[in-house]
Amino acid sequence: MKKQYFGDNRDLFKYDLICQIMQSGLVEHFTFIPMLTEPDGTEHGGETDRNATKAGFKNKELMDFLNACVRNRKRDIEQIQKFFLKLSIKSDIYEKDKYFSHRRRQDYFEQIGNELLSDSLIFVDPDNGLEVEKKDEKHLLYKEVVDLYERMGRKSILMIFQFFPRENHLEYLHHRCEELNEKVTGDEPICIDDNNIIFFFLTKDKSLEKSLVRIIGVYRDSYSE
Repeated sequence: MKKQYFGDNRDLFKYDLICQIMQSGLVEHFTFIPMLTEPDGTEHGGETDRNATKAGFKNKELMDFLNACVRNRKRDIEQIQKFFLKLSIKSDIYEKDKYFSHRRRQDYFEQIGNELLSDSLIFVDPDNGLEVEKKDEKHLLYKEVVDLYERMGRKSILMIFQFFPRENHLEYLHHRCEELNEKVTGDEPICIDDNNIIFFFLTKDKSLEKSLVRIIGVYRDSYSE
């Protein structure tokens, strides 16, 4: 993820979904683990066309907040904490380094305290998503997913951001779900997408999983009408 894109339509979907989960009372706390990469020096990430969004547009309060951030050049992930505070959502943003680097990734993940992984929605936000053959700072490695999953509390939820690549979306989704099943949980992850990005959810507790499936289902239905 890059600061220059803060407030775009992906963020509208992302933070609207997070708000829905947090306001449901499933967990007590939101932990944001960004994998922030350096700006790319382009003009990409400018004005956002809200007419093109597929999810989140019903949350007018959030959309107005993100629009103001874009308009006032406050494109920084720390801004979202102000919005959560207004909604009485307890949150922490884990920021060990200014920018995430492939070379220092082990140190970055090892220093995430267990207190951030208890009774929380733990959101890991890489630039692209899960690891590929030629992985770099834009990717989250499976061993890092395993570490966070094993350390998180039984009442926590691990949420992972993923871009769809340029391949068949259904086949890709099936492939990633199989990998998360085999390498991490031993069970199918919960997922939701807008045909552009995907969010994967991993849980340990079956009752929590069932409640989350219901919430995600209601959310999906609300934007498919």
